[in-house]
Amino acid sequence: MAAAAIVALLAPLGTLPAAAHAIVLESVPARDAVLERAPERVILRFNSKIEKRLTRVTIGARHGTPSPVSIASDDPGGDQQPDRLVVPLRPLPPGGYVLRYKVLSADGHITEGALRFTVTGSH
Repeated sequence: MAAAAIVALLAPLGTLPAAAHAIVLESVPARDAVLERAPERVILRFNSKIEKRLTRVTIGARHGTPSPVSIASDDPGGDQQPDRLVVPLRPLPPGGYVLRYKVLSADGHITEGALRFTVTGSH
């Protein structure tokens, strides 16, 4: 009975936002991009704040062993943006690459994903 009363009271509020994983909204370079020049950095923008200190990122050739990479503390514009990851890259020779990330969103969910891109020319 008490549960029914609570449901009746909350019904006019509509649906409440649910906790969700951090989702990549935008990346530079774009997913599956074919680039003439190797990028100096990768930027990932998420739909929510992420815990950068707990983020893990690796990059490697598509069929090679990935190597850990560091993330920058802020974006190229100098703004502290809690929904962005900026990953500086070493010079990359031509080839296919996979950047893998594992982030913790502010709501406590872990998201893993990968960004693939190809470099056709030199850095």
